[in-house]
Amino acid sequence: MDNAPYQKLLTKGHLALGVILTIGVFILMSILLRPFTFSPDPLIAQLQACFTAVPITAVFWFAYHMFMIVLVDQRKQKNESK
Repeated sequence: MDNAPYQKLLTKGHLALGVILTIGVFILMSILLRPFTFSPDPLIAQLQACFTAVPITAVFWFAYHMFMIVLVDQRKQKNESK
């Protein structure tokens, strides 16, 4: 099966950076969202914060990849036009 043209733009380095940043965003969001939970129990509050951080982190993951694809493609087109 042939790869789509945009699949050739991102390298393993881009993907690794995305994974590292996404894990960092998940940890940051799960810490920042803990005071906004409804439970007085610290374990339940942390669980709620982690469940809330999952969709935020997923949006970050998609945004990172869209940004990197556009950035790498623009740089590639700029280098080809020279």
